[in-house]
Amino acid sequence: MNPPREKTAQGEAKSGRPRDPEVDRAILQAALRVLTDQGYAGTSIERVAAEAGVGKTAIYRRYASKAELTAAALASLRDAWGPPPDTGSARTDMIEMLAQAQVAFEQGPLLPMLGALLVEERRNPELFELFRERIIRPRKDDGMKVLRRGVARGEIRKDADLEAAIHAMVGSVLARHVLGAPVSRQQIEETIAVVWRGLAGDAGE
Repeated sequence: MNPPREKTAQGEAKSGRPRDPEVDRAILQAALRVLTDQGYAGTSIERVAAEAGVGKTAIYRRYASKAELTAAALASLRDAWGPPPDTGSARTDMIEMLAQAQVAFEQGPLLPMLGALLVEERRNPELFELFRERIIRPRKDDGMKVLRRGVARGEIRKDADLEAAIHAMVGSVLARHVLGAPVSRQQIEETIAVVWRGLAGDAGE
């Protein structure tokens, strides 16, 4: 397989700009694989370049350091979630968000990456904080928007603890994975039914 090469707008390969989106993707995907397999300490620009099939200069043209490359690679994981749902029903949106989380954790690179970062947390706490900043908190914000829409529509009580609901939803997916319990659509709906009993307002009964 030939390595991806950057091209001009006319399609001629060159070593400079404009940047090729194919190379961008190859670099970020390679960075995620190396980070997952080797951890942050074992990751280097050289390893990522070899994995992506590009020269080191292609990476340094985009990122000044391993830390910048890692930040961009983690940010790219947001695509694994998919857009936050907006069905007009907070309860249905919660089910869809949990289904998205299940797919992201079980089929994408998020769970292996989470494991690699947990191993690194003591040595490189700033790396795990970067993961929270780029991936976890934005997704939490998406979930809070879903629940606040439910409050505005009267589906969810105004005094409901929305953060506790988010933690319960995400925790249910992680707990099932740790326990080796399969996650099905029915189980997701049952989990949301439990959470919903602590949230529902008059319009959400």
